[in-house]
Amino acid sequence: MQLPDFPPISGETLEAIGDRYDLRAGEISRLEDVGIFNAIYLVGGEYVLRVPRDAHPFVDAIRKESLAVPAARAAGVRTPVLVAFDDSLELLPVPYAIYERVHGETLGALDLGPEDTPWVWHQVGLDLARLHEGVGEYGLVAGLECEPLPDPRPMPEELASAGYFTAEEARWLSGWLDLLAPFALAPLPRRFRHGDLQTTNVMIIPDPPTYLALIDWGACGWGDAAHDFAGIPLRAVPFMLEGYREVAPLPEDATAEARILWRHLQISLYLLGRPPQPGLSWAERPAAMLLEIMRFFLGSPVRPWTNLYRAP
Repeated sequence: MQLPDFPPISGETLEAIGDRYDLRAGEISRLEDVGIFNAIYLVGGEYVLRVPRDAHPFVDAIRKESLAVPAARAAGVRTPVLVAFDDSLELLPVPYAIYERVHGETLGALDLGPEDTPWVWHQVGLDLARLHEGVGEYGLVAGLECEPLPDPRPMPEELASAGYFTAEEARWLSGWLDLLAPFALAPLPRRFRHGDLQTTNVMIIPDPPTYLALIDWGACGWGDAAHDFAGIPLRAVPFMLEGYREVAPLPEDATAEARILWRHLQISLYLLGRPPQPGLSWAERPAAMLLEIMRFFLGSPVRPWTNLYRAP
């Protein structure tokens, strides 16, 4: 996957950004990349600078962030304060955003599974419910859309033709998708979605694991609320649903689990044609997603999950 470059940034430019917003930054250092959209800089001890790659999809994403974060915070979602958004292009060839720093670590940087962090996922579910119930489809966020993914039902046959598995596995996967399709493709209420809820976008205190905030809103937009339960291990989803349903049921709640499972299969099959992605987050690794689905169902989940599994 060939990505456009990040814009080169000199030390003098970084200092000028700090001075423009009177951040009294002192040292500015680039952090290790875990996502693919933004270069992240630690500005002093209290701020984070996000600079997108120099191409339209990445620039568009950071513009979406600048609209989404105030709306999410107004709905009670725990996410960092947006200190500044600059699209003047006076200091950089791309827009950039500055946030207050969350003093913690991303969950994706730690060697912790869902069974180690059930209360973290419960709290994430609470925040998703606040987001979906609290942001209305009006104002600046009304026109924001999530990037659609294609219908996954043709994908098993295409992947079998490419040699990823045989026609027999393709028939089984296609049958599973056919089972879920009536729930996933039905007309559904629209909710404002985070759009990229993966472990590297969940900030926690490591010991004991304590939820702090959701970050990275560049993929946000309107759509099925159930899609915000993808991009993470499926074993985490029951903990999230428990937290979510303390606030409100999901829209069309009776089919929520079916739609979530469809989304996990859709993303993993869509990405399966990629080469390995060393160094990137769990959500960029489709083989891990497919293995996670297997782990979840081998763990004897309760209803309604058991009604959604298609045995080979």
